[in-house]
Amino acid sequence: MNNADERVRNELAHYQASKQCCRIAELSALMHLDGVYKISGTSGHSFITESPGANTAKKVYTLVRTLFDLDMDLCRVERSSPRRESVYTVEIRDQNGFYQMLNEAGILDSNLNPMKAIPSRLVKSGCCVSAALRGAFLGGGYLSEPYGQSNLEITFTSGELAVQFRELLLRKGLKAGLRSRRGAWVLYLKKRQDITETLALIGAHGICLQWESQSVINSTKNRVNRVVNCDSANAGRLAKASLRQRELINRLKSKGVLSILEPELAELAEVRLRNPQASYGEIGKLLSPPVGKSVVQGRMKKIESMDC
Repeated sequence: MNNADERVRNELAHYQASKQCCRIAELSALMHLDGVYKISGTSGHSFITESPGANTAKKVYTLVRTLFDLDMDLCRVERSSPRRESVYTVEIRDQNGFYQMLNEAGILDSNLNPMKAIPSRLVKSGCCVSAALRGAFLGGGYLSEPYGQSNLEITFTSGELAVQFRELLLRKGLKAGLRSRRGAWVLYLKKRQDITETLALIGAHGICLQWESQSVINSTKNRVNRVVNCDSANAGRLAKASLRQRELINRLKSKGVLSILEPELAELAEVRLRNPQASYGEIGKLLSPPVGKSVVQGRMKKIESMDC
């Protein structure tokens, strides 16, 4: 987890939706990505979520507590190899309101069968779509650093759920890619504009501002580079043309041709020899009387036509 990823998770974990429908949609997404429904012969039924960060686990705990007033355990668990970092679990055991909570959160249907995706009733409104996307990012999201290669991902263990969230992003005007990776499905956004819009959509306004600032910096750098490259190319063409013209004028001079040129052409030849780095526009200002760039270009063509 990089700094940007950690910052956006902490920001989203502390985000409090004002509407109850949004809180249920966010909880549903968190449970679908982080949770598992367990049936044990000794302890009965339970639902357990597992999150890499304490703030995400606390948010699951708070949402369940405020929405359904159920008892649960919040624990830190040290995992063994190959991944040794700790995780945080929220375990909700069978109790009064347990199945009602799982049904209202879209985990079990009315027949208490597991649901593979969030029911459409929970994501009817646009605000609930944003809340569900926020929960999905908290449950399985990744964000790259704003100054590096842009990448936002959400990883799902269910193909149905991945397709559903791609459609939810599309409802918000964001077209995400979908690929399979190591037995999971990954939604991804690569365009910086799409990423900043997604961050704003899910409520990560702090990190969104950082991404927008970096986008402005990148745009400015690219514009400066284009100008510098253009100037360098123009300077290179000017240097080649000047060298070719001065070599020609020196040849004409050695042959005595300059002495018989028309006065304005002879003056132009002498000014070019004295000002090898000058452009046509600059040379025109040095002539007497001054002339424009097109006049200098026409006179230079006359001089070049005398080379045999």
